Amino acid sequence: MALLFITATTAQNIADDEFTSGVLRQASTDDILYPSPAACGSGQLTICVGCRTVKICVGTDDTANPTQICPSSAPFCNIAEGGCSTIPDDTQDACSEASENLKFRCTGKGKYPDPLSCEGYYYCSGVDRSDDAYRCPSGYTFNSKVQLCQRYYRGCQTVNCTTNGPIIKVYPPNSQYFYYCQYNFADSTTDPSIVMFSCGDSATFDTSANKCIYKCRKEGLYAKSSNPNAYYQCYWYNGRLTYIERSCPQSTQVFDDTKKLCLAHTGDSGKRHHEHKHY
Repeated sequence: MALLFITATTAQNIADDEFTSGVLRQASTDDILYPSPAACGSGQLTICVGCRTVKICVGTDDTANPTQICPSSAPFCNIAEGGCSTIPDDTQDACSEASENLKFRCTGKGKYPDPLSCEGYYYCSGVDRSDDAYRCPSGYTFNSKVQLCQRYYRGCQTVNCTTNGPIIKVYPPNSQYFYYCQYNFADSTTDPSIVMFSCGDSATFDTSANKCIYKCRKEGLYAKSSNPNAYYQCYWYNGRLTYIERSCPQSTQVFDDTKKLCLAHTGDSGKRHHEHKHY
């Protein structure tokens, strides 16, 4: 009988291999630009120069006119509409893949599980910002509780939109997330859009109260991970540790969880600190 010896190094390698980050499918700053885009004409305010890119017609020198990525609330540049739209441009074959990667709507900052696939997740830099889509390597599924792809993880479930039950529902694998299905009643043949939300770290969605409930660890101030402009103030009241959610005085400020202060926003330093591979 052969004996199997597992050294400490081998065991550590197995443990290290259990979790990994996803592979970037579509970066928020990436786009398929048209090879020969039209130039700004008289009376035009914007024109499409890519599947997701719009040019702002502000001057007579078309080469100097600025361009920008369409927001996730209207992520497609539609030539017929002359600007950003919720409808992808079906006249451009190259835009079909881009439209598939942009069906997710960012409702806050952080990672969000793909509601339709256990192998994917999204990173959002803020509300209505463009998202980055990631796919877990073969053999891995996304574990939203540890925010990483995990081997042999069986706790993931996809979202099933039905007209039964509450309008807002808890995401089954992790009550930090909740969602609702947005139906197009004008066209019953189209699939509903699934809008995902996050309560943030240390908070879960309570269906009876129909809101997120934060769990205070101890008295003090704590950042709300899904909204950089907000924070929780935890305090004792009638012998019970409770909280109130507060916002920074200015909408451009972010709450610094180390200094416990609202400070001027200096950029999204937490974005994609480890995801760097592309398909």
